[in-house]
Amino acid sequence: MAKQVLKSKTETPKKAKKQRKESLLLKYGVIAFIEILTFISAFLIYISRNLKAPINTIYEESVETFLDASVDNVKMWFENQVTVMKVFQRAVVEPVDNPENIKHRIKTVTKPDGFEYVMVFWDTNTDAKDGGPETFNTKGGSSTAGILQKEYYVNHKKSDVSVWLESPRVAAAGGYTMPLYVKSEFVDEETGKKVSGGCVGFLELEPIKKLGKTFFKTGRISVYDDANGLRAGEDILGETDINHLKVYTKTFTLNNKVWKVIATVERQEMEAIANQMQNISLIGGFVIAVILMILELVIIKIIIGKFDSIKQNIDDLNTGDKDLTKRLEIYHNNEISQVKKSVNTFVNTVHETVREIGSANEELKKSFENVKGQLDETKNQMENISREIQTATATLQEEDKSVTGTSELVSQISSNITTLNQMIDSQVDAITQASAGIEQMIGNIQSITNSVDMMAGEFTELNAATVEGIEKNRIVNELLNTVLAQSKSLQDTNMVIANISSQTNLLSMNAMIESAHAGEAGKGFAVVAEEIRKLADTSATQSKSIGENLKLIAANIQKVVESADLSKASFEVVSDKTNNTSELVYSIKKATEEQSEGSKHLLETLAKMNNISVSVQRSSKKIGDRALSVLDAIAGLKESSKNMAENFNQIVTTTETTQQTTRNLHHLTIDMTNAVNNISARIEEFKV
Repeated sequence: MAKQVLKSKTETPKKAKKQRKESLLLKYGVIAFIEILTFISAFLIYISRNLKAPINTIYEESVETFLDASVDNVKMWFENQVTVMKVFQRAVVEPVDNPENIKHRIKTVTKPDGFEYVMVFWDTNTDAKDGGPETFNTKGGSSTAGILQKEYYVNHKKSDVSVWLESPRVAAAGGYTMPLYVKSEFVDEETGKKVSGGCVGFLELEPIKKLGKTFFKTGRISVYDDANGLRAGEDILGETDINHLKVYTKTFTLNNKVWKVIATVERQEMEAIANQMQNISLIGGFVIAVILMILELVIIKIIIGKFDSIKQNIDDLNTGDKDLTKRLEIYHNNEISQVKKSVNTFVNTVHETVREIGSANEELKKSFENVKGQLDETKNQMENISREIQTATATLQEEDKSVTGTSELVSQISSNITTLNQMIDSQVDAITQASAGIEQMIGNIQSITNSVDMMAGEFTELNAATVEGIEKNRIVNELLNTVLAQSKSLQDTNMVIANISSQTNLLSMNAMIESAHAGEAGKGFAVVAEEIRKLADTSATQSKSIGENLKLIAANIQKVVESADLSKASFEVVSDKTNNTSELVYSIKKATEEQSEGSKHLLETLAKMNNISVSVQRSSKKIGDRALSVLDAIAGLKESSKNMAENFNQIVTTTETTQQTTRNLHHLTIDMTNAVNNISARIEEFKV
């Protein structure tokens, strides 16, 4: 048609106007280039003036992020160590315990990783030199140096703290440690009283050094403790010249201590990053400019495609008689002409397509009717499946509850079996100790029996000696009475001698008087009288001395007689007691023999009990192992049940989604049927 139009015009006498070839894309592309050049210039001016400040802000925010991460790492490390200490404390000190068990357990429980050693104390122990508690440690020893002045002990008594951290100190093996205190309490199983104390772990600080990291090119992270001691990274605080550095500091708390993290970056690096970001921004500006130019060209092309003439012709096709046999007329050789050619090609395609759509639409209508019937049937089947799945889900939930209950019962049985094993172990130990004690008791009873035999013989001899002593005491008593009677007789004789001496003295005095009367003749008789007087005086003196001695002898003999009577009574009492004691000794001997025989039977019984307890112990351990196997199987069953429940939930979700999809498809089928009918009606409007 276009060729016929051109031919008719060339045949007219009027000369046709020559078509001028032009490019609207080139014309408007130049305009777009000028606009973009203006934008780039404004963008570069903005970048050069305002870019560095935001870059510095972003840089500082990234450094703050590194600081926060370092603080979180240190806190996480410390919290992990506190958790480790609490777990160790629970392993050493049980809720109901006694000091002897704790002393033994601290030596046998392995010290936790990351600690030089761990020690334990309790307040009721005051065996240290300063009156404080003695400490027992994982090295197997104890210390009486005392802890009354230690910071953690002061706060333990003063504030009843549960966790306390002390400042780092030099370790005995080199490096640094940090005492970490965790409170412990137990009820003394002997007294029933609540006892408080604590576990102190000497935390090794070597692992914290790995927290001193680097970032960017020159960024460094350093960690300092509460006394400004360097724990990780490089010593920034020790450098004298830090003007070339940008320093960022953040403090944080580890329980009761305040630590700090310091980040440093070379200032030159910040400038280099700012310049680099500026260059990147410039490159980005040019990329944006290219993108804008492309967008401008696209927009121009779209504008070109929407000229009024083309729009009018296309409107004729849309709102006119809808004759698809008509084509657009082409007058120029430019972009618009190309668009018109494209439109004509498009109309040709639409022409053919409408005819094909008309044919396919009828077939599509029939297909949609079949699909609608199948969807109705599918909808009913999905509803039946949904009801079956709900029933299966309810059954699965009941089975899951049953499995959970069984698991709890088996866990309780396993716990009871463990307790039973511990009781059986204690029983076996007790029976072993009892057997040893009874064997020792049998030996002691045998020793007692031998001693009682010896004692019985000695008591027999003692009884005989007592009887003999009573008899001898009687004889001595009789002799003493005889001596006492004789001493009385001697006293009487001594009195006679004293009288004779007195009479002799009188006679001598008379003789001296008479010799004086006789004169010279009586001198010899006077000498005799004087000698007689002297003899009488001597006899009187001797008689007086003998009388006094006889009285003393008589008094002593009387005392001896009284002592002999008392001794006789004592011997009789001793004899009675000896007879009674001898009977008791024979009774004890008989009882020890019976006890020895009974202890032998008891020892045999304990041996049988020990064998039975060992058998029960083996059986209980087997039952415990089987209970653990059952528990593992139930755990697997619970996991399977959980997976089944999840699968059922997925099936339910899928079923619900499928039902919804089926309903949507049903509605869509109805809509599509209506749309097909509308398409049929619209196709009939076109002239093909």
